[in-house]
Amino acid sequence: MRLCILEADTPADDLLPIAGTYADMFETWLRPWLPEAEFARVAAYAGELPASVDAYDGYLITGSLFSAYDDLPWIHALKAFVREAMTSAIPVGGICFGHQLMAEAMGGRVTLCKDGWALGKTEYRTSTEGSDWFGADPINALSFHRDQIVALPPGATALAGNAHCPWASLAYGNRALSVQFHPEFAPAYIAALIHRNPDGSILPEQADQALKGMVMESNDAMSQAFARLFRGDAPA
Repeated sequence: MRLCILEADTPADDLLPIAGTYADMFETWLRPWLPEAEFARVAAYAGELPASVDAYDGYLITGSLFSAYDDLPWIHALKAFVREAMTSAIPVGGICFGHQLMAEAMGGRVTLCKDGWALGKTEYRTSTEGSDWFGADPINALSFHRDQIVALPPGATALAGNAHCPWASLAYGNRALSVQFHPEFAPAYIAALIHRNPDGSILPEQADQALKGMVMESNDAMSQAFARLFRGDAPA
């Protein structure tokens, strides 16, 4: 199994010692559940893409400090590539920015959330279909986002959400899966992002609350769901 991680950004130099690049984080997260996978990396944020969607058995799209609706050539090119892969039934998985970009590529819409940031430990309830993917228990995951999906793309199935973020996970049949939260991030990395406060819009009281509740949740359900996606035995 040959999987390609489409990197939509790279951590700041001073954050790299925490957990490496976003591709490093993806491999650390998924490798125990996909020992047969061979991972490649392509810097989509630098304008790089595979020569063809058929070059790999599946794709993963990382998070990013960019927005999926930014009018940038590499984002338009990545959307077109992802759209082609998804319409060709090649397995595609996305996290945060990847979740949003997949939705936009397939006809959905992403905007800045009027209710502000989702930070730190967050609970999401699964739908009936989401229970088939992740189990029936609520999902507790680490979040760091202010953009989110506000219009579902045609053919997408909502798997999990909450009042702040109703569409926190989507499936497209059994060949594509995305989540708004970060199963690949360690608490130390989320904490570093909160302290950095990229655009100054995180309120001090919200940062304090998120940092106090920063604990590592089990990501096994997420890891297994993405592993099933790429193995071809995801829920129909």
